[in-house]
Amino acid sequence: MGNIKKHLDLIFIALLLLSLVFYDLTMEILTEIVHLFFELLFELFEWFELGIEEIIEHLFHTEHHASQIVTFYILLLIGGFVVYGLWQILPRLYHRLMIVVKREALKIWVRRKTEWELYWFTLDLPYKIFMGVIAVGVVYITLFL
Repeated sequence: MGNIKKHLDLIFIALLLLSLVFYDLTMEILTEIVHLFFELLFELFEWFELGIEEIIEHLFHTEHHASQIVTFYILLLIGGFVVYGLWQILPRLYHRLMIVVKREALKIWVRRKTEWELYWFTLDLPYKIFMGVIAVGVVYITLFL
């Protein structure tokens, strides 16, 4: 487990490169995940709305139409509170997150750069040439994908 955590940034880069190579599959999977998320969100909202409507009908002995109107205004009030709360919280949360992300990205960059420099300096000249040929070959092959 420690080995995976140590190389998590490389795994992320590898998955990012795979998603760029197989962009059509990546877009399809992301679209399906977003669709599933919105469908679950819609079902949750409908369940919540129906619950409020039934409570209002039974508590105040109203008709269906009247309870729908009251439910609409209750949901509008709840939505207003949520939007106001997000308006207050999101800018601070965004700034904190950006500070943490920049700090962690810099640490990862310095660590990987140092590892690669040490690895490069330990290689003999034939291996350095071999690595260069492989890099050029990979770039050449990817031009045809």
